Amino acid sequence: MSRCSSRGSRLASSLVASACIAALLLSGCAVDVGPESFGESRAPIAGGVVETGYPSVVFLYITTGAACTASIIAPRVVLTAKHCVRAGSTDAASPARDFQVYVGSSVRSLSQMYTVSEVITAPGSWNIEDGSDIALLILSSPAAEASMPYSRERPNRLTGATITAIGYGELPDGSSGTKYRVNTVVEYTMNNFVFVDPSVCSGDSGGPLLDSTGAIHGVASFIYSPDGTSSPRCGTAPGAYSAIYPYLDLIDQAIMDSGTCVPSGAEVCDGRDNDCNGSVDEGCTALGGACTTSDTCVGGRCETTVAGQICTQACDSVTPYLGCPPGLYCSGATGCEGRCVPGTAGTTAYDAPCTTDTDCGTLLCVDPGDGNRRCLAPCRGDAGECVTGEACAAGAGACGACVPAEIVASTRGLGEPCTTDPECLSARCLTDAGLSYCSRTCADDAACGAGYRCLADGLCHRGAAEATGGPCRTDENCIAPGACAVRGSERWCTVTCATDTECPTGFHCEAAGGANVCAPVLGLIGDHCAANEDCATGLCEFGSHVCTRFCDFDSPCGPGNACVRIGDGTAGICLAPTAAVTPRASGCGCRVASGSRGANGVLAASLTLVLFALGRRRARRR
Repeated sequence: MSRCSSRGSRLASSLVASACIAALLLSGCAVDVGPESFGESRAPIAGGVVETGYPSVVFLYITTGAACTASIIAPRVVLTAKHCVRAGSTDAASPARDFQVYVGSSVRSLSQMYTVSEVITAPGSWNIEDGSDIALLILSSPAAEASMPYSRERPNRLTGATITAIGYGELPDGSSGTKYRVNTVVEYTMNNFVFVDPSVCSGDSGGPLLDSTGAIHGVASFIYSPDGTSSPRCGTAPGAYSAIYPYLDLIDQAIMDSGTCVPSGAEVCDGRDNDCNGSVDEGCTALGGACTTSDTCVGGRCETTVAGQICTQACDSVTPYLGCPPGLYCSGATGCEGRCVPGTAGTTAYDAPCTTDTDCGTLLCVDPGDGNRRCLAPCRGDAGECVTGEACAAGAGACGACVPAEIVASTRGLGEPCTTDPECLSARCLTDAGLSYCSRTCADDAACGAGYRCLADGLCHRGAAEATGGPCRTDENCIAPGACAVRGSERWCTVTCATDTECPTGFHCEAAGGANVCAPVLGLIGDHCAANEDCATGLCEFGSHVCTRFCDFDSPCGPGNACVRIGDGTAGICLAPTAAVTPRASGCGCRVASGSRGANGVLAASLTLVLFALGRRRARRR
């Protein structure tokens, strides 16, 4: 019991929350960059592969700003995790209208969208300590995709077995929103949970655990720290699934209920089969179609938009590729609350002239106020949603476009370049590892927003806590209990180890200062490279021949590096500030470079590390 209780007692503190979309995804959204530009270098957690064979594993989008993974288990029933449907910090589920179910291999290649008419949650605690992390969504109309089978057996027979995990969650490069599959091993089962080796991450919540027959046994709930004290690290921490076995009656009843139609009168355009004839909203005009009155529209909204008077629905203009059915996008012509209109993303390069939104990969063609209409990225003022060197051409809380900071004359918002305090809305200009940008005072990370952390100085700093290999200046930049290692001019986050297998790819376990730590044998961000394989990140930029990684405002670069937009502007790469001048043409996986490692991949220089409080958790300001 001692082994079980040491893990089970800390379940609540180890929960993996749903991934935040607005700062995405769009943090987390996977960057769709072709292999001809970057090589096929972006590997998922624990050696997974891109998944295209399970169309019924779907992307669950919560319109309040989060995302999870789910599975279609009946024509009108979707299975996911209960914490994915929770309304904020309340002990209740969000209303059905807040959920949209998408089919596709990534958020940028969606083929179908379903709306939800009912949300059902398993009885039990909302903090999921009792293993009740099960929820069901009843779709407004039947899904065309084949239903996935679910197991009726107890999960304890899975101990030691190889199982399959599928999800749209976060990858090591910080992106998310692409469906990946990985095989992993079940360690043991306990208290309605199935504990597995490292395989899941933020955004995989609700995704299925499949046995060798393809039957679902549980849904992804959280990752945890085996020692019960350190913070779990995405990609290296083991995970837990909530077993569905205790809730088979609930699942069976939901499926039966979803097939029973209760007539409520003549068909009206409300997303339901009111007359029980097997069709939903027959005779109604679909979203994007021309209309004259709202009562003829699916969704009940007929409005004048940039596409004319059409049936439409509200959406968030900062994330134009989410919130609308395939073939439509969110136009921000009406402000931050956009409207779904027909169109898909184009290929015009970032900052290049354009005529319409659909010319652009960012789905925003706008004149930010300098007389030049061009492809730019949408943003919300003072929300820190522009990358290094840019400013949002909008007031605090209003919506606009990210532009070079020098053309914005107004006071700057969070994350935007500054030289003095008065230039910032917060009156706090922070110099951080060679970059100066507007910050704000904070008590915790929540006060800063996505892509920023509240550090010991009580200010918001750009960047997430880094895993092993990530750039750092102090221990605060690293995921606890990691520490910042120093070797000459190189600095990286590291952890103690006993063998090479405890270190990520591109690192080995090496003695340093009385401790064994993970040290690089491949290039770190900023090191010279000749190909993707030379870099611990798996990504080499050919212009300056340095190792890099993908970035956006929600997955920022570490200290001392700037995020530079590439291609159509939907993605960026991390470069030193001296190289971060203008948007760059796509291109990683280069041809020639000097290389800084020895013949066997080991650093030619001797290893001398200065470790700061390695193995100790760092106190946070409250």
